[in-house]
Amino acid sequence: MTPAIIPTVVPTTIVREVLTESNYENWSTCVKWYLVGQNLWEVCTSKDIPDKELKKEEFSDWEKKNAMALHAIQISCSGEMLSQIRKEPCASYVWEFLQKRAEPTFCFDPKVSGMDERSPAASASTGNVDFSQYQGLIKALNRGRWNDIESFFNKNPGTVSAKISPEGKTALHIAADAGQANVVKELVKKLRRTPLALAALNGIKEIAQCMVEKNTALTSILDEDGILPVVRACNRGHKEVTRLLYNYTPPKELGPEKGEGKNGATLLCYCIATEFLDIALDILKKHPSLAVTLDKKGVSPLYVLGERPSLFESGSQLWFWQRWIYPCISVNVDHALDWIQINVVDNIAQGRDDRNNTKKGIVLIALGSIHNLVIHQMDVKTAFLNGDLEEEIYMEQLEGIKNIRDQKLRHAQAIELLGSICTKLQDMEVDVLGSQVHQAVFQAVKLGNVEFVTEMIKSIPELVWRCDINGRNIFFIAILNRQEKVFNLLYGLTHAQKVKVISPLDRFENSMLHLVAMLAPSEQLDGISGAALQMQRELQWFKEVENIVSPICKNVLNSDGKKPNEVFSQQHANLVKEGEKWMKEIATSSSFVAVLIVTIMFAAAFTIPGGNNDEGTPIFLDDPLFMVFIISDSISLFFATTSVLMFLGILTSQYAENKFLTWLPIKLVIGISTLFISIAAMMIAFCAVLAILLKKRSTKVVMILIILLACVPVTTFALLQFHLLVNIFISTYGSGIFNRNVQRLY
Repeated sequence: MTPAIIPTVVPTTIVREVLTESNYENWSTCVKWYLVGQNLWEVCTSKDIPDKELKKEEFSDWEKKNAMALHAIQISCSGEMLSQIRKEPCASYVWEFLQKRAEPTFCFDPKVSGMDERSPAASASTGNVDFSQYQGLIKALNRGRWNDIESFFNKNPGTVSAKISPEGKTALHIAADAGQANVVKELVKKLRRTPLALAALNGIKEIAQCMVEKNTALTSILDEDGILPVVRACNRGHKEVTRLLYNYTPPKELGPEKGEGKNGATLLCYCIATEFLDIALDILKKHPSLAVTLDKKGVSPLYVLGERPSLFESGSQLWFWQRWIYPCISVNVDHALDWIQINVVDNIAQGRDDRNNTKKGIVLIALGSIHNLVIHQMDVKTAFLNGDLEEEIYMEQLEGIKNIRDQKLRHAQAIELLGSICTKLQDMEVDVLGSQVHQAVFQAVKLGNVEFVTEMIKSIPELVWRCDINGRNIFFIAILNRQEKVFNLLYGLTHAQKVKVISPLDRFENSMLHLVAMLAPSEQLDGISGAALQMQRELQWFKEVENIVSPICKNVLNSDGKKPNEVFSQQHANLVKEGEKWMKEIATSSSFVAVLIVTIMFAAAFTIPGGNNDEGTPIFLDDPLFMVFIISDSISLFFATTSVLMFLGILTSQYAENKFLTWLPIKLVIGISTLFISIAAMMIAFCAVLAILLKKRSTKVVMILIILLACVPVTTFALLQFHLLVNIFISTYGSGIFNRNVQRLY
């Protein structure tokens, strides 16, 4: 018998199938599974809506969840059913409506479904279910007792897909929650339909594996949005599920000939965005044209790679010791692809044989030249190099180095991926690609993805001259966004090429000097500590570009009738004020400390420890510790006085723009440095005095304890101010951010 009314609904997260007499229960189970997994089921089971005025936070949370649940239900409905529930604002009312509309008229044909209407599943459809009858089944599911589970199903066949708990969970839900993978595998065999896309979205590898092993054709079934399960899994960042589904997805489903390559390009974009670069390399190896194919959102994989500077070495933040280890580690990109198995082909049996023959698992990359590293675990290292220790154990011993190796492998994969794309681009006409390549390069420049920009220029040299809609080439954009690594590529051009690049004006008649005179983006300034150092960095940029451009550019007027120096003054007026305020605050607080030290150490010089004899000579004059006291006291006094004078000079300085370049930072460096030295010398003098007084009355343990306590204020000051001192020193006296020794690009 066919039910009179069945809501033809299939969630986009569930495999689309034609509804039959027995699939409403499957549908409701799958939808509930999705809603429970997304923590949205409560809004479908409760009609209690928090008061909007009295419980604002609770109402906001309910409103968000209600909208998500309502959307999940609506997008799974057919047009006919959607028209009846579209205007309903509450997910619980929609769910109740669907149940009332479908279940009273739902009936089973025992010949078709194999279910007795008196079975628990049949009674479940009436809404009068005694869930206590499922307690034995639930206990068996939680404990993984398949014999008991199968015995219960033989007596009550409908319970395979029926809801057996008040929360609306099915046997498959409970087994999955309990982590009983073997039970899940057996349950999947008993189900006619499997929510593979839902398993892909939620990253449930065991369930997804059971499904594809039962029916590999499920990997090729598109959801309502025309998206493959593997694409859904990758979008959610589930790497293991993505690998599994990718191995079972026929290559033709991801090829450019299938749906204009939308699914293949989308998967490639997601793999780059989620850093699944091994999968991305394999996709591009099989389908090179996907590199410039637009995905379902109109974005090309080339663009996604360009806006991910973190995939390359220049975009990674490494500590100094990591930068030392990084070059010593060797990686092999080809070995990283060993996990990729031969994809399922039309001949399933042959495909499975091939996979079994090539299955290798995830192979860790040999460390290669890691033996050059100087590490403390020399015994472990020697055992590894001699072959007496497995690589996996060795990597566990060196977890920190493993993380660096993973980063370097990711960088190598990104470079190879970029190289493959550039090779494909060389075989194509850039004009045919339109704005795809240009937009990708411009975006990479804005984000400082220098490796991407370099390789693209080497492959397509004319990109150097290309301009965006504002008439700005890549170096203009680099200056505007303060990307010095990209700007340094300018020094890799010949003199003629350099002149051609720096000469044009943009659509607003701004020269290169006008652009560098504009205030840097906030995200670039925020990475520099202190407004004064930010102003210094801006001046360094302006001076660098000023030395490159023609002298005539200094007097060129833009469309607003302003010269570059006028633009700079106007744009940086607030930053100058903030820099002045920042330096005066530091000078005021630091000078107060320095004055206290001067006062204390001056008084200590006339308060000799132990006093003087009748002739006015210090009693401990012949004691070496007394000389330590005198020298450290003098050093502390002199350096504290110098610090006071430096901070006084900062407070009384003229805060003109050019002063922030060197003069003010130099004063700040001297002031903080001398203050640090004076504090350290004061602590030494204090320890020397105590050592003199307690020399014959105390133990060495007490003296060591006193010395350690004296180190506390020195260490505290160093932790609080040393980082700032180093930044100022490097910014003022360092080699700078500009590299003029860049090799020629082409």
